[in-house]
Amino acid sequence: MKKSLKNLPNNWINRFENYFPDNNNILNKVEKAFLIEKRKPVFRINTLKTDINKVLEEFKNNNIKITKIDYLINSYLVENAFENEIRKLDCYNNWEIYLQNISSQIPTIILNPKSWEKVLDTCSAPWSKTTQMATLMENNWEITALELNKIRLEKLKYNIKKQWINIVNSLQQDATKLSWVFEENSFDKILIDAPCTAEWRINLNNEKSYHFLSRKNTLTKAKLQKEILKSVIPLLKSWWELVYSTCTLAPEENEAIINFILSQYKDLEIVKIDFDIPYKIPALKKWWKQIFDSRVSSSLKILPSESTEWFFIAKLKKK
Repeated sequence: MKKSLKNLPNNWINRFENYFPDNNNILNKVEKAFLIEKRKPVFRINTLKTDINKVLEEFKNNNIKITKIDYLINSYLVENAFENEIRKLDCYNNWEIYLQNISSQIPTIILNPKSWEKVLDTCSAPWSKTTQMATLMENNWEITALELNKIRLEKLKYNIKKQWINIVNSLQQDATKLSWVFEENSFDKILIDAPCTAEWRINLNNEKSYHFLSRKNTLTKAKLQKEILKSVIPLLKSWWELVYSTCTLAPEENEAIINFILSQYKDLEIVKIDFDIPYKIPALKKWWKQIFDSRVSSSLKILPSESTEWFFIAKLKKK
């Protein structure tokens, strides 16, 4: 029997229909994306460790077709091979490339960390954005990366060592209790890639991929996201910027969170994200009975596709 969104639990289809209230065509695209078994691999080149032309030559010699992704930095879409084939290449095993989905790379691009800035990566696992930031910063200045789980923290340390990164100070720390660790106004830029319900994981052919869907889980994650933001916002210097992102489209974890922050912190303003990428859609203006601040529409939402995942991204600046 053909799978569809109607297979989701607790009639979750009603939520998805309200995610896109004015466009059934988008809902059809989402359904097709949830049926994709394997997305096209995407990788970025670790320019701290290799020359771009060297990597491109290896792909050419292995008859693997790749396409430059213009709106990302040193990133390529693999057209005719899967991840298991990429993992056999020398450039992969030498940590000269890093597999990272398109959507996952965009929050760091929007934050745009520079080589003279002090940056906080609040929820660093699985550390792809930490290493991406270090590459963009050309391994200069300082990134503080937080991770509560000790095993994942050790994996982060291993990862950055293999990629020849030496500007990351990794700490085992609860992101909701940072006032005990850092002084206010400690960082130039902050990335919060928040823990979320991760609706990007949904595959309609695999029931285990969506068993986590529940209103309780969504509200629990939303509460955690607010606690992290309240802990982190005081650490941002005036006139500097913070990027908040999730890999879910649940409005309680996205638009509603930014709406809450704008209402509680008058010294924060939202920065409109103008990013030229396919599959982007407008932020919601309301969710059920809640009407959002019009400024929330400056956020960016990305649909799932054969090469992208769900993502929500908002950029905030402290006055």
